[in-house]
Amino acid sequence: MRKYRGLLLLVASILLFAGCSADNQDTAAAKVVASFYETIVSQERDRIGTIACVDWEKNALREVDAFMGVKAELVDLSCTAKEITGDAGTVTCSGKISASYGNETTDFPLEGRVHTVVREQGDWRICGFTNE
Repeated sequence: MRKYRGLLLLVASILLFAGCSADNQDTAAAKVVASFYETIVSQERDRIGTIACVDWEKNALREVDAFMGVKAELVDLSCTAKEITGDAGTVTCSGKISASYGNETTDFPLEGRVHTVVREQGDWRICGFTNE
């Protein structure tokens, strides 16, 4: 009976660790997408190299440049990993970027975007997005 209890405890520990590891991957993948939007509104071009994958870095810089010189803020941003398989996955977000152009405010909703994330050099990076 003692052998079975030890074996059961070992199996339960392994399953718990595996579940936590998957949750950590999901959280890290979602966090990099949120960081991308935070970088856009704070207009920190220099951070893109640590957030975007190599293949998408130029496009990510264009996204930041589109908001340069504009007062922008994130409203109710929340990102969630949809599917993570190995070193790639997708993330969706809710919320919006609210940008002020002089006296006019324009909202850019984030719902409906599916963000591609990949793991490069051990870190999750955003590698583009499409509209659903």
